[in-house]
Amino acid sequence: MSPVAEDFRQLGHLLATDTLAVIAAIALMSWLLRRRESILAWLCCAGIAWCLFNLEGLAQIEARPFGFPGGRIALLYPLLFTTLGLAASLIGATIPRGLVIVVALACLGLGVAAIPLGGLEITRIAGLASIGVSLLMLVFFTTRAQAQIGAPEKLVLVVLYTLGLGAVGFDLYARTTWPVQGVRLSPYAGVALLGFSGFVILRHILANAEAREKLNQTLGQRIETTKANLLASESARHALEIAHAVKLERERLMREIHDGIGSSLVAALASAERQGKASTTAVVALKGALTDLRVAVDSLEPVEGNVATLLASLRYRYEPELRKSGIAVKWMVEDVPELDWLDAPSALHVLRILQESVSNTMGHSKATQLTFKCKMALLQGRPGLRVEIADNGNGFDMEAPATGRGRRNMVQRAEALGAVLEVLSKRGEGTATILWLPLVRKQGLNLEEGQAAAR
Repeated sequence: MSPVAEDFRQLGHLLATDTLAVIAAIALMSWLLRRRESILAWLCCAGIAWCLFNLEGLAQIEARPFGFPGGRIALLYPLLFTTLGLAASLIGATIPRGLVIVVALACLGLGVAAIPLGGLEITRIAGLASIGVSLLMLVFFTTRAQAQIGAPEKLVLVVLYTLGLGAVGFDLYARTTWPVQGVRLSPYAGVALLGFSGFVILRHILANAEAREKLNQTLGQRIETTKANLLASESARHALEIAHAVKLERERLMREIHDGIGSSLVAALASAERQGKASTTAVVALKGALTDLRVAVDSLEPVEGNVATLLASLRYRYEPELRKSGIAVKWMVEDVPELDWLDAPSALHVLRILQESVSNTMGHSKATQLTFKCKMALLQGRPGLRVEIADNGNGFDMEAPATGRGRRNMVQRAEALGAVLEVLSKRGEGTATILWLPLVRKQGLNLEEGQAAAR
């Protein structure tokens, strides 16, 4: 070989060996940072083994560490062991620990034996046989591989490892058969083999990092969702506790009103009735006050947004008095949806509006029939309930100025509810009070305005 060609051969060999050393150093630093990635330790050990194995071909160190017979063959066994370990880790093969220990001890024994026996032909044959056994073990590992890497990558790895070990065997055979210096294939095969292995490992680590990041994001979202659910559950529990406390307080107020003020009014009414005609005005006033009190108590009852229940309670309170006055009751209430916003204060406003209409019918209309109606109805495209109380009495002139506060109070209560009130009447044709209640009430309504109407 010419001096120029030898120089190029030495330069290529040196660059390849330095590359193997760099791969081993990078793998070592990476493993020190990520101790759980054992595959990085295998890459580091394989890089060191390949680097030491290929130092023998460099002229400047030819006679130093590997000048003894069998030195190169002795370094073959660490190369085979670390290369097979790296291959098994890369393709995800499940290898029994006992087999790993046996192979390690065998490689150690063969390597130590090759040092004093390097000049014998049997040593070279044992080295080549070990390469053949390593190729068979690589095929065995491939059959036990798990789905750790993709099929294309696995195929490339098997091809590179086969070619790499084949190049090592060729160099070993050529070195002992043809003493003339030639191009060594193993340094370049080692760079290709370990370089691609490092690429696969890096991609695997990055994929795992991305998967962990996605998992952390998913866990974070689940934690936030769980926290939101817990907060919602706690809010619901707190709302239930408040609702239960309100219910208990409502029941207590109902008992106090019934047993206190109600009993006093009943006693006063009985006393006034015993006094005869002299107390007729007082009897009427007491009856009215007692009915008002009962209506207020009814508004405290939980109606669950059911307007039909409110109408039924109003009918129950007034029907005896209506019959005494000669007024028949006609019931035309349909099944209607519940109003979620209809709480106790709102229910009291509805009852007061309807109570005013019933009271006017009893006191002024001279009617013989009072009709209760309730059904679904749209108002300017908005869904709601249309509640109507109509009589067949005398009616009144709508254009005449109002003399009392009753109708104005009804309007104020309706506005506080976000409802629409309409009173229709014509002389000789009776009066109809129509109250439209929205299914969904607008936000920001102030019930205190309606409460002020009661004062």
